[in-house]
Amino acid sequence: MQNRFFELLDISAGLREDFTEPPRDAETWEDLYAQARKQSLLGITFEGVDRLHARRRLPLRIYAKWAMAAEKITERNRLQLEQCRRLYADFSRDGFRTCVLKGQGVGALYPNPLLRQSGDVDLWVEGSRDGIVRYLKARCPVRKIVYHHLDADFAGASHVEVHFTPSWMNAWGRNRRLQRYFAAKAPGQFAHYDEALGFCVPTPAFNAVYILLHIYRHVLEEGVGLRQLLDYAYVLQSLPPEERDAVRADLRSLSLASFSGAVAYVLQQIFHVPQDCFLFPPDGRSGRFLLEEVLLSGNFGQYDSRNAHDRKEGPLAHTFRKVRRGFRFFFRYPGEVLWMPAFMLWQYLWRWRHHYLYKGR
Repeated sequence: MQNRFFELLDISAGLREDFTEPPRDAETWEDLYAQARKQSLLGITFEGVDRLHARRRLPLRIYAKWAMAAEKITERNRLQLEQCRRLYADFSRDGFRTCVLKGQGVGALYPNPLLRQSGDVDLWVEGSRDGIVRYLKARCPVRKIVYHHLDADFAGASHVEVHFTPSWMNAWGRNRRLQRYFAAKAPGQFAHYDEALGFCVPTPAFNAVYILLHIYRHVLEEGVGLRQLLDYAYVLQSLPPEERDAVRADLRSLSLASFSGAVAYVLQQIFHVPQDCFLFPPDGRSGRFLLEEVLLSGNFGQYDSRNAHDRKEGPLAHTFRKVRRGFRFFFRYPGEVLWMPAFMLWQYLWRWRHHYLYKGR
């Protein structure tokens, strides 16, 4: 069934006309729908499904369900784009420079941006953490504050993560290098205004590092799906050739070269990204392991039984579960795995000291 799903991805991308063996019953189409849903690719695959339906009638119930999902994705994207414009304007008016990370900027690289399944809005705001927290607490409910972002409830808006810094690494030395990298690149991101979108988004070179790091973080923490890998496929293909050497150097300094090779293997096998787009050669051994994780976990690990936990899970149980899962990756990414417990303990104490453990404060 997975091979048939990969063929559906090819059909949706216009790389092939039909399945090797077309589905002959509703149950097979239901399985394909379930896989697309698991990987947050319902909108992207609908393009292929729609073309197939025009030539060979699919079961109407399944086609209608797929079409409705695609329509909901399109409408959500329109609302989020308008929300991003409004947030950008509001923060600018109050003297803050911002940059919309991930979704809406990466979505613009897709052939049909409105069919990319989006998540939350991630807004990187320039300024000190304390200053940003004070500003937001005076204007809207703030639900959770952690090292790199807070969750804000803006009126009439979907979930927004306001970032003090785009991401982090568990290993102390690597995180220092990463935060220096972000500080050095920040001015270029806050000045990279996209006229068509109406707000600032990261440059291709920054995304070539940041989106890879985002995938890496989710692989170690909870799991990641094919949609995040497809994002990176479009990022790599948008990266100007003259900027590739600098990005390679950045990835090496952040110890991400090996992971880049694993991701390259998945992009080559599943999305047929050209060899000359990769920053490091595809690594089949690590890549096969990564692909297994991606297919098991689904979008952000929502389908991974290893992430199952009680809703009232306490801090110690949460830490134990995360560390236990992380040690699956010890032999491939030992530095990040070994530092995970230390970082989680430090962050808990840091949040306690700043009174960030208390929701709504």
